[in-house]
Amino acid sequence: MSGPERSLVVVAGGRSRRLGRDKPLVEIGGRTVLSRILEATEQISDVVLAVREVPPFRRALAAEGWDSDADRARPPGSVAFRSAKGRALVAVPDPVPDLGPLAGVASGLNTARGAICIVLAGDLPFVTPDLVDCLSRELEGDADLDAVVPHARGRAQPLCAAYRREVGRRAARLVARSAASGDPSPSMMSFLDRLRLRPVRAGDFPPGVDLQAATRGVDVPDDLVWAERRAADG
Repeated sequence: MSGPERSLVVVAGGRSRRLGRDKPLVEIGGRTVLSRILEATEQISDVVLAVREVPPFRRALAAEGWDSDADRARPPGSVAFRSAKGRALVAVPDPVPDLGPLAGVASGLNTARGAICIVLAGDLPFVTPDLVDCLSRELEGDADLDAVVPHARGRAQPLCAAYRREVGRRAARLVARSAASGDPSPSMMSFLDRLRLRPVRAGDFPPGVDLQAATRGVDVPDDLVWAERRAADG
């Protein structure tokens, strides 16, 4: 499955307090994490980047050759881009700040054009095309499912998963309810509890997919050391 049938949603709205800088823009092996994610998912032509603030990502995308796309319909406050190969990307600010990753998932899914959306945290430097395609096939193959969510390192990985675009409305309702009540950030797990999902584990993926590495983010300086070492090893 390719093109408009799928979208990529990169959730990049965190404040990166433990790392001290925007994690998607950190360089690993000479390339930003965001660049690595976009390369690993280049088979998906529709991209949504859910961010806390658009300007840093606007500059980063322009530096990598993405041009502004004034013709693309997009939500207020967002910016559209197009790559030299015709790939479309919309950078969308979180509608409600500081409500956690679910706010980014909600805005991303509700901006996406594809019926199936690959949702990735913006700090995953070792996602692979095979992982993305496997998640897509699992969800496409069962019309009764809302999502396919990997389990790795002892827990569900909802920010490295496949979702149907339509569940974005449920995510948005949870976010709106939390914002109206003043409650803490709605959790991704509370969202998953409302979905019909299939858990997948390492044995469900092709042999070349390292699920442990693919789902490990760069959250703290030690993660950067690990990621640089892995990138150097090829």
